[in-house]
Amino acid sequence: MAYMLQALIAKSGGFPDQLPEPLQLIQLQAGLNMVPLTSAALKFLGLPLQPLTDEGQGELPESLAALCAKLSAKSRVCYIEAEYFGGAGTQAHSLFDQGSQLGSPLVANDAINKALQFLGVAKGEALDEFDAVGLGLQRETDRWLA
Repeated sequence: MAYMLQALIAKSGGFPDQLPEPLQLIQLQAGLNMVPLTSAALKFLGLPLQPLTDEGQGELPESLAALCAKLSAKSRVCYIEAEYFGGAGTQAHSLFDQGSQLGSPLVANDAINKALQFLGVAKGEALDEFDAVGLGLQRETDRWLA
């Protein structure tokens, strides 16, 4: 079974009040908001699809890094991506705070959990942080807005 996600996540109230078109905000569990980078949003904004996990880049492309920096002007924001098919795949994150990227992106099997920990998420009774915020509710980025 396939799973693909490309999004930005912040604590509730962490994103600017006005998001660039056509980005949309949705609520996750554990007091987080997510901006799914849908295929329509990527095309409209001229952003790449899965640059860290699919394209294997070591750094975020400038256009994506600039968007993340802009949306992190007042709080911590995590850029995340994941791609799995038939049990094989990986995850990645890049962390931003107060408009600046913090270090290099991380590509690892637990990259999204580490990003969520950066935002203060605790797994509690859930399997992990990914499960605690409900990121398994949809298996494809575009479906988050369906």
